[in-house]
Amino acid sequence: CNAGFALQSDSLVPYQGDPIVLHTVALLIVLGGLSPIAIFAVPRWVRGRRTALQPTLVLSTSAFLLALGAVLYALMEWNHSLAGLAIDDRLHNAWFQSVTLRTAGFNSVDLTATSSATQTLMIVLMFIGGSPGGTAGGVKTTTAAVLFLTVLATLRGRTDATAASRRIGRRTIYEAASVVTVGVVVAIVAVIALQLTQAIDPEVVLFEVVSALGTVGLTIGATPALDEVGKVVVMVCMFGGRVGPLTLFVFLSERHGHLEQVVVPEAEVDVG
Repeated sequence: CNAGFALQSDSLVPYQGDPIVLHTVALLIVLGGLSPIAIFAVPRWVRGRRTALQPTLVLSTSAFLLALGAVLYALMEWNHSLAGLAIDDRLHNAWFQSVTLRTAGFNSVDLTATSSATQTLMIVLMFIGGSPGGTAGGVKTTTAAVLFLTVLATLRGRTDATAASRRIGRRTIYEAASVVTVGVVVAIVAVIALQLTQAIDPEVVLFEVVSALGTVGLTIGATPALDEVGKVVVMVCMFGGRVGPLTLFVFLSERHGHLEQVVVPEAEVDVG
């Protein structure tokens, strides 16, 4: 269920040399982060057969992020948090950390030993999170994919973003941009609130906030040191990250869905 709770205080660090445990838990995390629709579409997607757009984006983006995260983590942490492990164990743990960052909250290495660059990578992966319809948090893989395809289309001078020979709807693009914007704004507010009330390094604060918003549950040592105000801020982030912007969209659509949209003149505005 991507909860990330372990019976021991050091999570899965005692099992960092046991690939069976690591890969079994990683498989469960991946399945929990996917929607049932995406899971049922895996056989068709693997065989290269045509599937619906959403499971195609979910599976393609998830596979890309998992592979990219594992490679980058291994490269950046080979002589840091992965030092002292055998070569095969380093690869197993790099893969596991890439998987768990997407929302599970288990860790098989000491995260306080990671470099600043790796922590930045972890923040990005936690912010993206899993996929819609699954148990994961974050802004979701489809949101990241839609925005990436939109930016790519803009750079190519096209007015429509496409994927798998289908055009992505404008409403979907607006919703994706809104989800990311709301997530960034909430993260900024939470970071400022913690910086005003806690004596913690800014990078550590950002890590804790994004971990809470993505319902990941990982920490690099700051959460146990929070006072009551800090804990409330983190709890609000966790609750907001779990409920998510989707609830806000449902509320607004039900409230304003009956209103007729007024067509107004179109105007161009310089951006960037």
